[in-house]
Amino acid sequence: MAPTPSDSRPPVDSGSEPSAEPEFNQLPNQLPDHTQGHTPIDFVTSGPPWDASNPSGAKSLNDRGLSDSLPDLWGIYSVWWRHFQVYRRTWLVNFLPPISEPIVYLVAFGYGFSPLVGNVNYLGQTLPYVQFLAPGMIAVGVLFQSFFEAAFGTFIRLRFQKTWQALLTAPLSFRDVFVGDWLWAATRGMIAGSLTAIVAIVAGLYPLSGLILALPVMILGALLFSAFGLWMAGFFNTVDQLNVPIFLVIIPMFTLCGTYFPRETLPPALERVAALLPLSALVDLLRWPLGLPPWWPLSLLWLLLLLSLVVTLAVQRIRPLVFR
Repeated sequence: MAPTPSDSRPPVDSGSEPSAEPEFNQLPNQLPDHTQGHTPIDFVTSGPPWDASNPSGAKSLNDRGLSDSLPDLWGIYSVWWRHFQVYRRTWLVNFLPPISEPIVYLVAFGYGFSPLVGNVNYLGQTLPYVQFLAPGMIAVGVLFQSFFEAAFGTFIRLRFQKTWQALLTAPLSFRDVFVGDWLWAATRGMIAGSLTAIVAIVAGLYPLSGLILALPVMILGALLFSAFGLWMAGFFNTVDQLNVPIFLVIIPMFTLCGTYFPRETLPPALERVAALLPLSALVDLLRWPLGLPPWWPLSLLWLLLLLSLVVTLAVQRIRPLVFR
């Protein structure tokens, strides 16, 4: 009978003392007892034992986060931190021009239209037009930065740079990459909305206490619009096609959802349509220092339902693009 690899090893001298050094040149199933079932990398990562049926260590789809297990918070943070590092290298270009847009709108429309418009009637009270405008511009900052970072940024990283595919070669799951990308886009929205709010506070148009209590609502809006951007990034095949949701959804929300004027001035049919758009609920909730409509709990519930729906649609569209 031909000798097996184990038979071909030189005999061990039973009379000599055993070596203190572990023999890592042995086969995996012949390692010393304290290393049995593990590869040397396990001592660094404290990961699962070496699987002889999967010597490459490649993760299956379930291991990559497609099972019902919870996402890894460190993995999510790692993806978020990677995007932040890229952003920090070109922060001047990525930071100043985008956040200047809602601030310019606030200054130009607020102080430019105020002499023409005068006061605005909102929930039975009369207030200066620029004060009515300020919460709407905070919501616009959240909307624009969250959506555009998720739609265009994710589209480039997913389809051209293949960043998602590269991240999945690391010990990261699909959920880690998805949630990390999603939270980064929401962070961009929060930066723009918060800075617009700070300008409004300095100008005396929004109270500081109002901003503190409005932060959870801003986070909810940023998560919703960034999830919508992720959905669109997975839905369309070319960058030019991303103009479709911009002109059909983003611009109508930007103009009709009570940002520049009360929705009650619209025709009744158009007012009802505008009230269903998510930016309307966000604007109404951000105007809480001026008063809340009686249906505000329904507005909050509507945002939560839309968030759950859009995230599900985004996952369904992006996952096949990553694992095809």
